[in-house]
Amino acid sequence: MTNTNTSEDLLFLNEKFAPAALPEICAPRNELLELFHCAAKDHFIYVGAPAGSGKTVSARLWLNACGRKTIWIGLDQYDDSPSVFYKLLSTGLFSMQPENRNMKEILESSSFSASPVEHTIRLLSEFLWDDERYALILDDMHLLQNGEIFKSLPAIIKRLPRSFVTLILSRSRLPEEFKPLIKNPKQDIITARELRFSEQEIACYFNSLGRSLSPKESKSAYMATEGWAIGVNAVAKSGQIKSGSGGYIFAQFFEEHLWSNWDESLRDFCLRTCIVDEFDPVLAGKLSGRDNSQEIMEELSRTNTFLSRLHENIYRYHHLVLDYLRAKLESSKLDARKLDKIAANYYKEQKDYSRALRFWLDSGDYKGIDTFLYLFLFENNRGVIADYADFLRTFFVKDFPKKAFSVFPPLHILCAWYTYLTSQREEFEMHMDAVYRNLPRIALADSRFVEYAILAYSVDHRSSILTKIKKFRTFGRYVKKFTPEGLATNIASFTHNLPYMHRCNLDYSDLALEEDSMEQLEGNFSLLLGEEWRYIKPGIPACFAYERNKLSEALSGITRAIDAMIPENKVEGRICVMIMHHTMLWQMKRQDEADTVLEALSSLVESEAQFFIPNLKGYKTKLALFDCDTAAARTWLDEYFVIETQHVELFRVFQHFVTARAYMVLGNTDKALSYLLMLKQFGQDFNRPLDAGEAGTLLASLYWATGRKKEALSALEDALETLEPYGFIRIAADEGASVLPVLKRLEKNLAQENYQGKLKRTYVHEVTLAAHSFSKLHKGVADALVRKDKPVRLSKQQTYMLTLLSQGYRNAEIAEITGLKIPTIKSHTSIAYKKLGVNNAMDAVLKARELGFID
Repeated sequence: MTNTNTSEDLLFLNEKFAPAALPEICAPRNELLELFHCAAKDHFIYVGAPAGSGKTVSARLWLNACGRKTIWIGLDQYDDSPSVFYKLLSTGLFSMQPENRNMKEILESSSFSASPVEHTIRLLSEFLWDDERYALILDDMHLLQNGEIFKSLPAIIKRLPRSFVTLILSRSRLPEEFKPLIKNPKQDIITARELRFSEQEIACYFNSLGRSLSPKESKSAYMATEGWAIGVNAVAKSGQIKSGSGGYIFAQFFEEHLWSNWDESLRDFCLRTCIVDEFDPVLAGKLSGRDNSQEIMEELSRTNTFLSRLHENIYRYHHLVLDYLRAKLESSKLDARKLDKIAANYYKEQKDYSRALRFWLDSGDYKGIDTFLYLFLFENNRGVIADYADFLRTFFVKDFPKKAFSVFPPLHILCAWYTYLTSQREEFEMHMDAVYRNLPRIALADSRFVEYAILAYSVDHRSSILTKIKKFRTFGRYVKKFTPEGLATNIASFTHNLPYMHRCNLDYSDLALEEDSMEQLEGNFSLLLGEEWRYIKPGIPACFAYERNKLSEALSGITRAIDAMIPENKVEGRICVMIMHHTMLWQMKRQDEADTVLEALSSLVESEAQFFIPNLKGYKTKLALFDCDTAAARTWLDEYFVIETQHVELFRVFQHFVTARAYMVLGNTDKALSYLLMLKQFGQDFNRPLDAGEAGTLLASLYWATGRKKEALSALEDALETLEPYGFIRIAADEGASVLPVLKRLEKNLAQENYQGKLKRTYVHEVTLAAHSFSKLHKGVADALVRKDKPVRLSKQQTYMLTLLSQGYRNAEIAEITGLKIPTIKSHTSIAYKKLGVNNAMDAVLKARELGFID
């Protein structure tokens, strides 16, 4: 089958949107194409098969046959963050309607990376209806691991117009998250079995290449390759068919049928260029030292599928060929380190500093790494911390060589920063210890690295801030000049995008132990914060006053923080102040003022800080969960950014607490317990007393509600022993009715003569009083769990009302059916709601079905 499609037929904006060009001659694969046509009727096709199975070529053949306008996105490991992935997807969608101004405005919005899913949904809503038919192809999906992408993508795909068919090409099986997109598993999922060449197709392919095969030869070719597409291609291009059966190994075939027939010059070119994942003629020329790289690449791409042209000037080897070539390079006499340096300098010129640094590391010349590391640290700063962590994760997929650290110790700073963000405690401590040991050498490499070392030191959980102050000068003497605006506010995020300023990048509770602690920070650590120090100085003590339940003092302090702010202050600092302002007003029952602040906060986030949308939703959900709102709990768990985890990461800690509460409200005790145990351990490991105290209090509430009384008392006693030295009350008292019975029992235990614990009765009594006051206003997150011990009983009339509601009838219609008056109907449903612990018809119906009252 001759390929007549050209790149001009497709609307691509850059090489990320270009599929590999088909070779001049392709096998027709008519039966396989019919499978694609049938699957396309359901608008979603998942092609999951190993490398070399023919996924890409098969998809391209189908696209040629169906004539759809195509968005082809070739993915790699650097696309494994929502901001990058959805920018690619949205750019591809926009390329279909490049005159659409509304789509362009959304795509070019400066806040796109802060809320990529939301922006993509908005962009889709602006896609104009037309008579065209489209295909969206996501190639190499297996290279992505990010849970947020997998959870959010189905919702995006469902919003595509009906004129779209989505193809996902992957080496992995269908992910659980994509199963709702599959209407017919036997039709919509294409695997290696369907992609295999039959003996007939092998004969047909050979025939298209000008060679006829006998049935015996076709069978031999099939048995030798097992119908594997890349194997069939290798045999066909070599013209040699060796008898054999099964056990197809690509490297062996490539060696025997192609590599051994190539001249030395072509082999040398391939070995030198395989050092990179993809390349253009400029990079290929630098690596190979040839002036005719373009011609060589065009010829290789034209004559076989082992080198694919992604775009006019971008090429890549097939994954299996790349593995083969790199293995050959290792055993060759070529200087791979020199090639790494060439690639590093090329990427530096392209301002791709992450790849530049990685290649220079691979070169082994650690003495020349300083410029690459500094550019990486300085130029790759990202304000959205979750996005920055995802970016760093792609960089750290491969460990640094141990020798690199001994030759160039500033690398420890980068590793400390990464392990800190991702909460890898032991690794963080190891790298920080190395920073302390090597501080003079770090300064000698470049004094600018010392400022980054100070920043890492400032968040080392093993010593208090007040202790750090004493050693500040030790670091400071190596700094020639501090960043004027404050380095801590100039890189990724000085709050790590968390909502509470006193428990954000660090738990600052130890500052609550001394009255003049904030004054002690003046002139040293305040240098790292620049102008943000203006409001942080009065703001953190205000947070401590709040935690101590001194609400008037707290409000006065946060008001001073607001007054100290200037227009130049960072938006995330303003968010922290507004969150605390709202919290204080809400606790003081000044609801109108609180609503005004929350409305202003929502407006600020929408206009200037969309990166905070997940935490703002979390904050609002937390307030609703105090009242055991099951609808709010379900909505939270459905959010794309709420993903299952076995590890607490610092910048997501607030969201994890909301998730634990949501599971408690919904009665999922196993998952709630798993999260709370993780959060408690996290708080203890990283010296975060407020996190440990909150987790311990919630654990106590969970244990008590499920009948584990002794464990509840132990958990609460541990939590309060952690909080008492600071005088913090609210973090425990805010669990209200959920923790109140445990507090009362604990008070009784403290009153006994044989009590030998550390807690003071006066402190526990203060917490109990505050919790009692809070319980009068809110049900508490454990309310549903407590009710589980009490069987729910509904009257016949209440059950009948819920049955009618489940069938879609409204009160007026129910009145006609039953002959009852509407106030009577409302009375029955209201009582039923109360018994079921819900506050609306939908939740009542769901709960009644769950308990078996209605079908």
